[in-house]
Parts: sequence; structure tokens; C-alpha cells
Amino acid sequence: MSKRLKMTIGILIFAAAALGAVTYSFLSDRVPLNDSSAIGNTPGNVYNGGYFCELDGTVFFSNVDDSHTLYSMKPDETGIRRLGSMGVSQIVGAGRFVYMYMDASQYSTGKGLGYMGNSYGIFRYNTKNNKNISLDRVRPQMMQLCGSYIYYCGSAEDGTGTYKIRIDKKDRKKLTEGLLQPAGFDGRYLYYSGVNGNPSLYYMNTSTGDTESKVMDGNISCPIPSGDFIYYIDNAKNYHICRLNRTTGATELIGTERVDCYNTNGRYIWFATSAEGTPALKRMDMNGGNVTVIVEGVYNSINLTSRYLYFAPFDKAGVTAIMHVPLEATGPVSRFVVAETK
Repeated sequence: MSKRLKMTIGILIFAAAALGAVTYSFLSDRVPLNDSSAIGNTPGNVYNGGYFCELDGTVFFSNVDDSHTLYSMKPDETGIRRLGSMGVSQIVGAGRFVYMYMDASQYSTGKGLGYMGNSYGIFRYNTKNNKNISLDRVRPQMMQLCGSYIYYCGSAEDGTGTYKIRIDKKDRKKLTEGLLQPAGFDGRYLYYSGVNGNPSLYYMNTSTGDTESKVMDGNISCPIPSGDFIYYIDNAKNYHICRLNRTTGATELIGTERVDCYNTNGRYIWFATSAEGTPALKRMDMNGGNVTVIVEGVYNSINLTSRYLYFAPFDKAGVTAIMHVPLEATGPVSRFVVAETK
């Protein structure tokens, strides 16, 4: 084989390899749109800070013991990996992308690649190549992935209100000046309260141009669609949990205690109460029966995965520790201690 032929073959091989690398990079960075019914995280997790999000057999979570840095693990809490260097919360995701609020100034230790002391906002994390992309420089109070859009409320550079942005960083819109709580998505309708200060229950049809309709009058918060019902906290009824039958429109009281926060997986409701007597984290059936104490004390930030219940002891400084217990268990609880295992 001549020297010139060898050189030509070498050049062709190098060019093919370079083209392959460019093609792989392009494909891995491409952001395909989701099905319109994609839900980024369970409504209950979103209401409780979105510190845990289970996606296709992987749990992404904010590690309180490492300045709230993004970690991942299997649902059984094995295979723990550190994924970032900035503090995160409000984690949602679909496909190979995870979306979250990241704030270096609030949480980060300043360790690791990609640390930027003044960086904050909604970011998109690619689980295939570990790249972070900023979607919007905003401090969201709450965010949910609904199909191919992230709905969020908070303070942005162009004002305070409720917004949405497509996952490819296009089609950003301000929906309202008011701060809605965009958590209660069921795959088509986004349920919320507080429209222009009115605490009645509303829904937004995300498939038809975000058209808004009132469901019922009331003074409610934290609506969670689950099966045939919409569960919610009735502020006018001493902050008890109630539910609305989507078919009949009938409402009923669920449980007999004032609640601070709650979460549900459609089988049980976990709720924290700090009123009257001994405060505790408790569990009950979806109809309010079989109330069981998980642990006594004042707790919040109730998050669920397919295997575990996670929650935080109340602390004026915020979430400073995470406790956990297997989902089907009623105790004993223990501190969730993270050890990176890879």
C-alpha cells in the first residue's frame, strides 16, 4: 500500500470519527418534545418542595447533607451518585431530561466543575451527557412539567407572575400577573387556586391554549387530582383535607385533623399536623380511615418515591435534615444519610 493511500485512508477515518462525534453530540443535546400528558413530578412532591423525583427507575434528589446538591440513586437507595455542584429544589423530569431550580448563592458549597457563584434559575439537566442548560433566570416558588412546557410562578427579570416555557427554551409566555401554584397536573388539566386572590378551585386546559375554567367556589389550597377525586385542603374548614368527586361534584371531609401539609400516592395520604395535642406525621386511607402515627413531632416537606417516604423536621432555617421510612411501613423512622456509591 502506498504512503499516499495510507494517508488518504487515515484522513478518511479521522473525518468519519469526527463526524460521528459531532453527530453524537448533536443527537444527545437535541431536546425532543414530550407527549402532552407527560407529568414532571407528582403534585404532592411539587407542593412539598420537589426534593425527590422518580424518573424511569432513577430517583433524583436534593442532598441536604451536601448543600442540597443534585444526586441520583435507585428507588431502593443504592447506586448513589453526585451529579452537580449547585443547590437544587423543585425537581421535575421526563425522558432523559431533568428540570430544576438551581441557586448557587443559596445552597452551593462552591465545589466541582460548573460552579458559578451568581448562577440561579430554571435549568435543564441532560442525564446522558451530564450537561446543564439555563432555561430562564428566575426564582420560581413552584414549578411543574406539563407535557413539553414548564409552568412556574415567581419573580423573573421581567416581573412577578405565572409563566410557562417550552423545554427547548422556546415559546416563553407570561400567563398571569398572579402567583398561581402550578402543581396539580393530571396529564391534561392543571388544577390550582388563588386566581387574582380568589381561593376557589380552577383548572387550566394545557392542551387547548391554557383556557381557564372554575371548578367550584371555596377557600382551598394544594389541590391534588387522584383517580375520581380532587383532594385539597379546605382553609375555611380549619385546614382539613377534603375531596371533590369529579363526576358528581359532591364534596366530603377526609379525616378530622387540621393539617400543615400532605401528600398522596393514590393508596395512602400522609399528612403533618401540629395543632392540638401531640404534633405528628400520620398516614390514613384515601377515604380518611385507619389513621396511623408514623412519628411524633412537627414535620414538613413530605416527598414520596415508589419505595420510600421522605420528610423533614420543622426548622426555621429550612430543610436541614431528611428522615425516611419504607413506604408501606409505619415506623421506625431514621435519618436519610447519603453515601456516594456509584
